[in-house]
Amino acid sequence: MKFRLLFITLTLAAACSQAPESGQKAVETDGYRFMRLEAEKLPSLNQPRGGHVVAYLNGELTVFGGHTDGFIPLKTAEYLSGGRWIEVPMLYTHDNGFAVCLPDGKIMQGGGSSGDFGIGQSWGTEIYDPKTHSFTASGILNIKRAGASALALPDGRIIVAGNWWTDDDIEIYSPEKVFSPLKPASRHRTHPYILQTDSAQAIVFSSLGVNGDTLDGCVDRVWGEAFSVPLLEEWVSFSPQSLFLPKDISISDHTYLICATRKANGQTGIIKVSGEDFSLLNMEKNLPKTGIEGETIKWGWKIKIDHQARNAYILGCCTKRIIYVAEISYDATLVGENAGLALYYTDALKDFSLSDDTWELMEDGKIALAGGLCNSPTEMAADNFKTNSCVFVFNTKPAAKSRIPFWIIAAGVIAVVGIIALLCFLLRKKPEEKEEVNNPSARKPDPKLEEQISRLIEEKELFKKKDLRIGDIASELATNRTYISLIVNSSLGTSFSDLINSYRIDYAKKLMTEHPEMSHTDVAEESGFSSRTSFLRTFKAKTGQSPTEWKQSNQG
Repeated sequence: MKFRLLFITLTLAAACSQAPESGQKAVETDGYRFMRLEAEKLPSLNQPRGGHVVAYLNGELTVFGGHTDGFIPLKTAEYLSGGRWIEVPMLYTHDNGFAVCLPDGKIMQGGGSSGDFGIGQSWGTEIYDPKTHSFTASGILNIKRAGASALALPDGRIIVAGNWWTDDDIEIYSPEKVFSPLKPASRHRTHPYILQTDSAQAIVFSSLGVNGDTLDGCVDRVWGEAFSVPLLEEWVSFSPQSLFLPKDISISDHTYLICATRKANGQTGIIKVSGEDFSLLNMEKNLPKTGIEGETIKWGWKIKIDHQARNAYILGCCTKRIIYVAEISYDATLVGENAGLALYYTDALKDFSLSDDTWELMEDGKIALAGGLCNSPTEMAADNFKTNSCVFVFNTKPAAKSRIPFWIIAAGVIAVVGIIALLCFLLRKKPEEKEEVNNPSARKPDPKLEEQISRLIEEKELFKKKDLRIGDIASELATNRTYISLIVNSSLGTSFSDLINSYRIDYAKKLMTEHPEMSHTDVAEESGFSSRTSFLRTFKAKTGQSPTEWKQSNQG
């Protein structure tokens, strides 16, 4: 018994030695709240790179190709392993080429500039295996390309479209390693989006033409006639750039998020593409135009989706070399509500600037920045001739940090183990009491206790406590949690969490009726929900309506 108690006590001591962050430093400006991110500097790349591809493959941060100082194409990839970057020779250069993830987890790269300074096009393709860290040839494109994109279909075929400073068309790659022309493109595009809209159709579109011109809202069907999207006349869709993986921008089946800017005022927004339907993503707030010191934020082109956390991420930067992160909670839009927005910033990163292809979303909310083109101290425009090799990682969900050394807590706890053991002995329940706890069905539910549970939750509004546990109710009523659980499950016919959520929903309805001006975030907070997303999901499940729909149907 004593040894078991000692083990449990030491385990608790270890847990107590880990305390959460006291809170990320927040800056509030112009109605926006920015949380500070701590940047961790990793070993630098072997080669300074710009215009390269950054990917997270097989648990390894990996970079491909691009060019180095002087706008000279590189013919190597690098992956981070054991605290150092290991270079791997490539078969061809793919500066401004395309990269696409295949169904088996390998990466195909193709095309790109044929010479220095981003001039010309090429047609070689190759496949990278992240397990063996090797490249193999995979065929020749139907036409030479730079600034292309590709989409891998589930059956192994690959659609390729896009070019730079020359004509474009749409071609397809077969598993037999043959590229064949598929159809002419209605518009000659650079780095277009290629999205699968259903099991038998895909679309191709871009606002950027092959000569750097802005295109109209025409969208090509890969199999079928082109069609026009009025929204793309008002908004310019950003190009996805080199490594374009539809799963990285997909929030549900054949539904995607892409960055765009409004032609009228330069406002950055998000377009949602569901099949062939284009619409703006409704958000609580627009992305801010200025940062923590009033400087202009240039939001990037690339979106990455964390499917587990149900968040989308966009990065931005400014001339002060501060990196900004927008975290968009898109789940609410699936139930008719506005997407939430959380904002983060880093300290100024010396000798580093953000280029769209230089960042990648890793696991657990980590974002990696690797290499990139350099900006002058006062200009937002990137200089293709100057690149860098810096690598940073930061986490929007920082892990808990140890605040008190484990040995100090452990020593103090061990000193009182004897006292704890004595207390446990004195407080041991009688055999019949233990049998009652271990066999709760032996007791019949007390109707008075049922009434006490309801009255306690209502009068003390315990449901407002975000981390309310069944043990809290038991403590208030001087009984054990097992018996409370029995009453809730058998007599009230529900689970404890469902019971508490019912109280929270009722209270939320009361707040929305009496204070219709309250935001859903504030209603969720006041009602005891752990997050706005949890509130929206629970409300929809309980009532069959979103909070907005419920308010509209209960007005007047």
